Amino acid sequence: MKVPRLLDQLGLKKKTQPPAPLPDALPYPAQIRRRTFRAERVRKRGGVDVFDTPEALALNEARMSHLESLGLNLAGKRVLDVGAGIGHLAARLQKMGGSVVCLEGRPENVEAMHSRYPQIEGHVADVENQPLSRFGRFDVVFSYGLLYHLENPLHAIRNLESVCGELLLLESMVCDHDRPVVLVEDESSDVNQALAGLGCRPSPNYVALALNRAGLAHVYAPALPPAHADFRFEWRNGLDCARDGHPLRCVFVASRSELRNPNLVPLLVD
Repeated sequence: MKVPRLLDQLGLKKKTQPPAPLPDALPYPAQIRRRTFRAERVRKRGGVDVFDTPEALALNEARMSHLESLGLNLAGKRVLDVGAGIGHLAARLQKMGGSVVCLEGRPENVEAMHSRYPQIEGHVADVENQPLSRFGRFDVVFSYGLLYHLENPLHAIRNLESVCGELLLLESMVCDHDRPVVLVEDESSDVNQALAGLGCRPSPNYVALALNRAGLAHVYAPALPPAHADFRFEWRNGLDCARDGHPLRCVFVASRSELRNPNLVPLLVD
């Protein structure tokens, strides 16, 4: 005789009752603030001047000084800067010898770019919804400060890969976790934020996985991070996206071919 039947016959089977619902309990652990993004206006200090704050300029200097230190020769390369803002980083890429084309999602940013850097070619394009192949193919695809403003990061990475001939250089805010996860975050309507108000914070594992699965055979991290507090922090595996007043950021270098570069540490294993 099976044990459950025996227990029934003996009257010993434990009868479980569902717990009484808590007052005002939600059926799921979810309660989202209602939002109508299209009705929101750019905040008072959220216009193009946001790219020129001391904090933004200091971050850009750390980013580009670090890129220059990696020993990746951009001289004579055709470079696509995706999510170019108003062109500050593109101007540095030009000084490094690259022939730069800029793509930016907001027309007002491209207008400001043309005003400040008339020598830079800039176009309005949405990396999540428009194929980049219409702009041709590039030796280097550069995308610093864009990925975390997207709601479909893997789709965007596939789009970036589709026009990448040699190198894909990527910098992003991340979440602190050792698994390939992505946190979704609301963002403001400021001109340096997500086009549709929804961004993401991917883990480094996610970014490396996405770059490789999109078709890039080699993915690296810099041996030393940029000299800025956003990039220098302790890994705690707690899903943090910011700590001590600083967002957490990482740099990735993806390549079609193996890079024997002492400044880079491979993130892919066989």
